[in-house]
Amino acid sequence: MTFKEHLLSWMNNKEIDDLISALAEDKSKHAVLLNTKKISDESFKKMFPNIIPHPIVSHAYLYDKDEYDLGKHILHELGAYYLQDPSAMCVSYLLGIEPNEKILDLCAAPGGKTVQASMALNGTGLLISNDLSHQRAGLILQNVERLGLGNVVITNNDFSVIYKDYYEHFDKIILDAPCSGSGMFRKQREMEEDWSSQKVLKFAEIQKELIKTAYFMLKPGGKLIYSTCSFSKEEDEDVVEELLNNTDAKIIDIRNDLFVAGKNDLGVHLLPNVFPGEGHYICLLAKPGKLNNSVIKESKFKPNKFINVINDLFVNKFGDSLFYLENDDNLKKLSVIRKGVKLGEISGQVLKFDHHYATYISNFDNELEIDLQSALKYISGESLNISSKRGFILLKYAGINIDIAKSDGNIIKNRYPKYLRKKLV
Repeated sequence: MTFKEHLLSWMNNKEIDDLISALAEDKSKHAVLLNTKKISDESFKKMFPNIIPHPIVSHAYLYDKDEYDLGKHILHELGAYYLQDPSAMCVSYLLGIEPNEKILDLCAAPGGKTVQASMALNGTGLLISNDLSHQRAGLILQNVERLGLGNVVITNNDFSVIYKDYYEHFDKIILDAPCSGSGMFRKQREMEEDWSSQKVLKFAEIQKELIKTAYFMLKPGGKLIYSTCSFSKEEDEDVVEELLNNTDAKIIDIRNDLFVAGKNDLGVHLLPNVFPGEGHYICLLAKPGKLNNSVIKESKFKPNKFINVINDLFVNKFGDSLFYLENDDNLKKLSVIRKGVKLGEISGQVLKFDHHYATYISNFDNELEIDLQSALKYISGESLNISSKRGFILLKYAGINIDIAKSDGNIIKNRYPKYLRKKLV
C-alpha cells in the first residue's frame, strides 16, 4: 500500500495531493522558543530582526535557517533558546500548564516539550520527564542543563510496569507517542523510505497501551494531551477512539483556523500545507471530576555557596555529589537520572560547582561579564588571561551565565565541561 492510498481512509484526493506537495518541498520549517529567564523578546528581535512570531505559541518565532543558523550561535550554547519544529511546539502550549502543577512528560526525549512545560511552571510545581531509552533520556539531560531548568526530574522508566504506583497522581500528562514518523518526511528523507503501513499498525498497538497507561495516572479533573508526528488515522484518531470507548475520557476542543479537524472531530492535524510546520496530530483530553491541587513541599533554600546544606530536605547527596530539587514528591519507584539541579562535587569543605548549577542560578557572589571573543575562547576550552577576584567566578556574556570558572587572580582557569566544548564562529 502506498502512502497516498493509506491516507484515503480520512482524506480526499485533493487534500492528499496538497499534503504530498508540501512534503516534497526542499526546505523544512524552523522555530525557536525563547528562554525568557535568559533573554527577552525585545533583545532577541533586535539581534534577529527578520524572525516571525509563531502563530500560536508565546515567546516563539519562525525563522529561515539560511539567514539565521541559530543552532551554531553562542546564545544556543548558553541556553537562551530551544530550537523546535513549529508544529511540535504547540503540544505543551495547548495543554495549558499552570504554576504549581505536577506534570508527567511520558515519552520526553529529546526534551522539547519538557523544556516548554518547565518554563510554563516557572520554577513552581514539579515535572517528571521520562523516556524508556536511557540513551535518549541523556538528550533530555543535556537540554535541561543547557537551559538551566530546576524543577525537572529526569527518569528512565517503563511506566507500563509501575503505573499502578502512580494512580491518579499527575495534574497533567504529555504523551508525544513514538510513531511511524510521516511528519518527518520533509526533515528526514530516510523516514519516507522506511515508512510502511505495517509500521503504522505496529506503532498503533504501542500507542493504544501508552494512552491507557497515561490516563490511569491522570487525576480526576486533569488533562492529557496526546500527539504524534504521524498523518495516519490508525496512530491518531483510532488511538483516541480506543481510549474514549474504554474509559470516561472526554475531548476538549482545540480547533483553530490553522488546524485541520481530525476524522469525526477526534483531535486536530497540523498539516504542512496549512500550518507552517512539519506536521503533527494533537488531541487534548480530560478526565471528569474536580482537580485537587497537588500538595508539593516547596524549598525555601536558595543555593548560592556551600554552607552546610547537606541536611536540607531538598538537597540530596549521592556519593560526593549534591543535587537540589525545588519541590519534593514521591520518586521511590522511579529510576532517576537527574533529580533537579546538580550543585556540584564535594571536595573537603569546598563544593566544586557543576555546570548545571551555573546555568540555573540567577546571581553569584563573584561575577564577571566578558566580551564575545573571550566567551568564544572559554566555550572552546581555553583559559582566559583576565585579572579578577580569586576563587570561583561566574562568567557571563550579554548578561547570560556561561559557567563557574576558577581564578587565581590573573588567569581564569577553564572548567567548561569537555563534552560541551566547541569552536563557534
